[in-house]
Amino acid sequence: MLVDRLILAKVLSAAYIGKDEIVLEVGTGQGILTAELCKYAKQVISFEIDINLYRKVQEQQQHLSRFKNLRLVNADLFKTKDPHFFDVFVSNLPYSRSRDAIEWLSTQKFDRAILMVQEEFADKLAARPHSKNYRAISALAAHCFAIEKLFKVRRESFEPKPKVESSIIRIIPVNTITREVVRNINLLFSRRHKKASSVAAEIGIIIDLNYGSKKIDELEPRHVVQMAELMSSNVRSI
Repeated sequence: MLVDRLILAKVLSAAYIGKDEIVLEVGTGQGILTAELCKYAKQVISFEIDINLYRKVQEQQQHLSRFKNLRLVNADLFKTKDPHFFDVFVSNLPYSRSRDAIEWLSTQKFDRAILMVQEEFADKLAARPHSKNYRAISALAAHCFAIEKLFKVRRESFEPKPKVESSIIRIIPVNTITREVVRNINLLFSRRHKKASSVAAEIGIIIDLNYGSKKIDELEPRHVVQMAELMSSNVRSI
């Protein structure tokens, strides 16, 4: 749990929430950040998957009850199928769900997002072709977003203290893709050491010869997405 009030203030400043904006928060936790978001936003929709934390916020965090612009939801946002309309996405999720957040955001329309992620994951998002950290999530992030690493967060800012370094990143959407294309990108990188032309032949799609000789993990993000989109229109699969 993030308990450092100074970091909370920096997160709010980075989000620059307007009074007419809807904020979607994932990971209500103890409701500390949630309460601050409610002071600035038109509406805050906060998802908490943990039923015990959800009940604790409802029963013990009485300071949240005064905010009429707050809606608490006990569910896994990334598994919901209903459309969500929001301007700002704010997340202080367990780091094991960071990938889920990035993949979900790639399918959504929004203005900006502020996420706290593990430092190592932030580096993976910034990885480019030919680097050892370049993965499916790297290609997806590069195609869909403009990502800025804002600042690091000390381990002492959490309770209990984690063993890893953390960073706050800001995400601005550039392109939107479908869930099927996300799935296909992951499938392509399951064969990342094979040539793109070989993979294309397996799944029955035709790709540009200019990049067909490269391995999947050597492709530029736009070419990875292009292959993934072609897969969506093909009846065959890997």
